[in-house]
Amino acid sequence: MNPQVIEYYESLLKFEIMQKQYTNASQTLRELVEQYVGQDAVHKNDIFTAYTNVMKELIG
Repeated sequence: MNPQVIEYYESLLKFEIMQKQYTNASQTLRELVEQYVGQDAVHKNDIFTAYTNVMKELIG
């Protein structure tokens, strides 16, 4: 795993969460993760790790 890639995708996901609050976007985080994996399949595991980390932060 690449810590820089994980951090990058965590930042993107957090930004999307904040953006959703203001734009009422209908795309779920899971759909967003699938989109990221489609665009960057090489870093699939890093993307899923970033998603898991962000979800842990949200849930507490």
